[in-house]
Amino acid sequence: MRSPPEDTPPDGTLAMPEYWIGDAEGRVLGPVSLDVVQDLVNSGRLTEITRVSRDGRNWGTPAGFPEVMTLLLNAPSPDALLQAERQEAARVREQLRAMQGRPPHEIFRLDRFASVDAYRNAFFKLVKRFYPDRVRAQAHPDLRKAYADAFQFLSKLMVHIEKDLAAGIPVSPLPVVRPVPPPPAGEDEPLTPIPAPPPQTARPFTVVPRGMTPLPRPSPLVPPPPDGPYSYQPHEFVGFERREDRVEVTIRVTARNSRMFTDHPLANLKADGFFLACAKSLPLGTLVDVIFRFDEERREVRSRGRVILENTGGDPSKPAGFGVRFITLVEQDRRFMQQFVEKIAAK
Repeated sequence: MRSPPEDTPPDGTLAMPEYWIGDAEGRVLGPVSLDVVQDLVNSGRLTEITRVSRDGRNWGTPAGFPEVMTLLLNAPSPDALLQAERQEAARVREQLRAMQGRPPHEIFRLDRFASVDAYRNAFFKLVKRFYPDRVRAQAHPDLRKAYADAFQFLSKLMVHIEKDLAAGIPVSPLPVVRPVPPPPAGEDEPLTPIPAPPPQTARPFTVVPRGMTPLPRPSPLVPPPPDGPYSYQPHEFVGFERREDRVEVTIRVTARNSRMFTDHPLANLKADGFFLACAKSLPLGTLVDVIFRFDEERREVRSRGRVILENTGGDPSKPAGFGVRFITLVEQDRRFMQQFVEKIAAK
C-alpha cells in the first residue's frame, strides 16, 4: 500500500487546492489557497493576473480556471477600492484617537499588573493589523499614513512599557506628543489628493523560480536584535504560520540578523542549519518550512528542516529561540546564502 504524500493531513483528507498566480510584471505568487487569492484581489493587492498554475510548472490563462476568473470578474473597481480605503483610514484614525492617553493594559486588554511577555504577545496580535505589508502599493495615501501612524504608536508604546517594567514602576500611558485631531463635526475625513502614477513600460512575462516566490500576509513576530532591546519595528518581523503537520516560518534576512547562520556552534550554515533567536520557540522535532526573504538582494529561498534544539528562555545565558537543520536546501541557494554571509562579514 502506498503511503500518503507528505503534504497530506494525518486524517487522510485532501489538502485545499493550491495555486500559483503570475502577474503582468513577471512576478509569481504561490502556492496559495483560493481564499488568499480572493483576499488579495478584493483588497487590490493583486491585479492583472495573466497566468495561473496548479503545480507551478504548467501554466494557463485565467480563463482556464473558472474559480479564478470569478474572483477577477467580481473584483471591486478602482473607485470602490479608494472609497473603501478612505473609510478604513477614517476607522483607523478613530481607533488611534481612542488609544492615545489610554492606560496600556486597557489597550491590550490585559490585567493592570501583566508581565512583559503578556504585553508582547498582546502587542503582536494587535499590531499585525497595521503591518505595512498589508497595504497595497497603490493604496490611498490616507490609508498608508493611518496604518503607519497606528503601527508607530503601538511600537513606541511597547518600548515605553518595557522601560517602565524594567524600572519596576507601574506601566503608565504613553505621553501624547501630537494628538490625532478629529474631523470637523458633520464632515468626512479630508481626502488627500492622489498623485498621478508614474508612466510604466510593459515588461515581458517571466516566471520567477519557486525559490523566489513571495509569501502573502505573514503573521508577524519580533526576534530580539543581537545588540540591544526590542525596537518593535517592521524590519525585525518574522512570520509563523501553522500548516497542518508543520510550521511555516518566514524570516526577513538583513545584515542585522545574518548571524543566525554563523553564531550558534551546532545550528549554523556550515552544519546545514541556522539558529533563530526569537521570543517564540518551537518544540524539538517540529517540521518547518522556511522562507528566507533577502530584501536587499530581491531574492527568496525556500527550504525544509526540523527543529534540533530549543531554548524557551529558561537559560538566561543563552538566547531564546530554536535551531533548525535543513532537510532540503538547493545547492544553488546554499551558495547564495554563504556568499551573503561572507559579504556581510566583510563589511
